[in-house]
Amino acid sequence: MTTPLSTRPGPMHRLLDPAIRTILDRLDIQPHHAVLEIGAGGGEITARLAQLVGRYGLVTAVDTDTSRLIPTTVIDVQRRDLDREILPGTTDAYDHIIARWTTGPLRDPVDVLEQMIARLRPGGWLILADIAPTTPKVYRAPDADDDPLITAVMNRARHTLSGGDDASTWTGDIETLLVNRGMTQHCIHLGTETWIGNRPGCRLFADIVTHLRPQLLTQFSDDELGRFAALMADPRVLLTSYTHRLIHARKND
Repeated sequence: MTTPLSTRPGPMHRLLDPAIRTILDRLDIQPHHAVLEIGAGGGEITARLAQLVGRYGLVTAVDTDTSRLIPTTVIDVQRRDLDREILPGTTDAYDHIIARWTTGPLRDPVDVLEQMIARLRPGGWLILADIAPTTPKVYRAPDADDDPLITAVMNRARHTLSGGDDASTWTGDIETLLVNRGMTQHCIHLGTETWIGNRPGCRLFADIVTHLRPQLLTQFSDDELGRFAALMADPRVLLTSYTHRLIHARKND
């Protein structure tokens, strides 16, 4: 079995990968299982899922951009726009469904959730991950003007990612929605980390801002974005990460 080849993963997906890897270790994913992955990105989680399900399993990897995903005998790559197209699969088609989304609220998140729940087999787990609408906190910066600059850039970057100040991919009252649709066993985790300049977390922040640079130039100058990049490489900087939200829910037997 071969694993998908991909270029460097996009920075927004990398925000959620560590939390998803942690939850994968807790799921009972067996050889021969069928798993639906939504928001596959560059295929890093896809490759891990393919290892878990083995040569007789199936991983259906879905994203709006599938250019970095390569299908194999185990990995079925499907391009889908969740705002306009139906998810692949039929009723009770998958043992587990994992979805990460970093590009803002869906047009009809309830419909997408209902599609996922319908495709999930009884006893299977639904894993949802997104970025919560919170702002990183700056604990330490070299100069007095750096704190407000870091905060402003990260606020604007999150706004650009999420599509709004309070936007959330999977809806606000997701607990009630899950319970009403037969997902009575569920848990929601919110997590943040403290990051230091020139270490992986701050370098990820710098990558995100570089990725969003064309949009951010409407609010900030080249010098300001250059200063932000320099601060993310400065070990005197100490700040918190964005808050990731991880929801896992089990469908009733």
